[in-house]
Amino acid sequence: MARRSRDEHLIQVLHVAEMYYFEQMTQSAIADRLSLSRWTVGRMLESARESGLVHITIDHPLARHHRLEVELASRFGLAKAVVVPTQARPESTLDVIASAAADRLTMLRPAPSVIGVSWGRTLAQVARHLHPGWAHDITVVQTNGGVAITRNDLVGRSVVRIAELGRGRAITLQAPTILGSAELCSMLRADAAVARTLQMASHADLLIYSPGPPDAGSVLVGSGHLSADDMTRLRAAGGRADVMSHVVDSTGAPVDPDLDARTLSMDLDAVRSAPRVIAVAAGMEKAEATGAALAGGLCTEVVTDSEVAEAILS
Repeated sequence: MARRSRDEHLIQVLHVAEMYYFEQMTQSAIADRLSLSRWTVGRMLESARESGLVHITIDHPLARHHRLEVELASRFGLAKAVVVPTQARPESTLDVIASAAADRLTMLRPAPSVIGVSWGRTLAQVARHLHPGWAHDITVVQTNGGVAITRNDLVGRSVVRIAELGRGRAITLQAPTILGSAELCSMLRADAAVARTLQMASHADLLIYSPGPPDAGSVLVGSGHLSADDMTRLRAAGGRADVMSHVVDSTGAPVDPDLDARTLSMDLDAVRSAPRVIAVAAGMEKAEATGAALAGGLCTEVVTDSEVAEAILS
């Protein structure tokens, strides 16, 4: 008798789901037809989804991967994860990721008043996707020093442009991100303008950066700060990610104390204590670096693609 009762209930749940999803009847109309309360119909629809009787799929090449977002947030204690599908071409994946990160910045509530930005190719693309007036009276602070060699003005496109579009001001660091000696780096940190900029970055409402792989294709190599041989040595020492010019291992700790002492950037402890930190990563070449940033507690949110998310979780 109990089995028959369960079967009858399942059949009724099935009918309710068919009327709601296939016939597009409202919950009130279903309740009237079956002489049920609207609350009971709502519970039946919820039960159909939870039991797997009903699967809801959003079929679009830009639809976000909810399962991966939930797993990333749970695994690494994130406040938010945004995972979009990997596209057929790497440049298309970067474009979609940059657009998603720009949307995330625009939708943040409460809106940040001070943002710390680490320059780079990915953040330059994020800036390109921001719309004029995305924020009002925003202050954008450069989190780490600039480039030694430039061909495309990465600093200007990712720091100044974000501020311009947010109808605010940009505060840049007028010094290289890696210095020739720890003494010189210490002297620059003591400079009033540099100290003020780094302090402002350390107390920003939001930080945003893109973790990079420490290899020959690194922006630190392309910008003239380090050589390909330097990167080979750093990888051999356990380097897995470039986070705001700090080369860190799989736990988020610097792998070369001497290099870190020569790096003009906000402290990693300040990154970990920031109220909101968004890491933006596109493409499998950034999977290992992004995993290191997540494992090292160097972000509270991540915006990435599905292949990177799958690689990190596996």
